[in-house]
Amino acid sequence: MNTRTVCVQKVTQHLRILFRAVQAHSKFIEKTCGLSSAKLWMLYEIFTNPGLKVSQLAAALTIHPSTCSNMLDKLEAKGLLVRDRSKTDQRAVHLFLTRAGEELLGLAPRPAQGELTRALEQLPEEQLLNLEIGLDGLVHSLRRKDDGAGLIPLSGEQ
Repeated sequence: MNTRTVCVQKVTQHLRILFRAVQAHSKFIEKTCGLSSAKLWMLYEIFTNPGLKVSQLAAALTIHPSTCSNMLDKLEAKGLLVRDRSKTDQRAVHLFLTRAGEELLGLAPRPAQGELTRALEQLPEEQLLNLEIGLDGLVHSLRRKDDGAGLIPLSGEQ
C-alpha cells in the first residue's frame, strides 16, 4: 500500500473514533440527566451568563437562532428556564435558569459544553488551525456542502 492510501485509512479510522466518542458522550448525558448534550450545554451557558439573549446563546453554541429557539421551547416546557422580555426593547428576550434548571445542571456530568469542544480547546493554536483548514478541505471535496448542517447540533435535535 502506498503512503497516501495508508493516510486515508488512518484518517477514516480517526473520524470513526471521533464520531463514536461524541455519540457515546451524548448518550451518557441523555441517560444521566434526560437531556441531549446540546440542551445541557444551553443550560450551562445560561447559568454562566444569566440574562443571555437568544442570539448570543445561538452564537455561543454555533447553531442557527431558529434551532436555538426550538430547543429553548422544549427546555422552557420542562420548567428548566424562563424567558424574560426586555421592558425597554420588546424584541430582546433574556434567558434565566429556574431552580429546577440549576438543580439539574448541578447533577449533570461535566463538561457541559461537550467532550469535543473541550478537546478542541486543548489543542495548540497551530494544530487547531491546521485541523480547521483540513476539515474545510474535506467538506469542500464532498461536493455536498450544506452550510446549514454546521448549525445543527450533532444529535440532530431541534
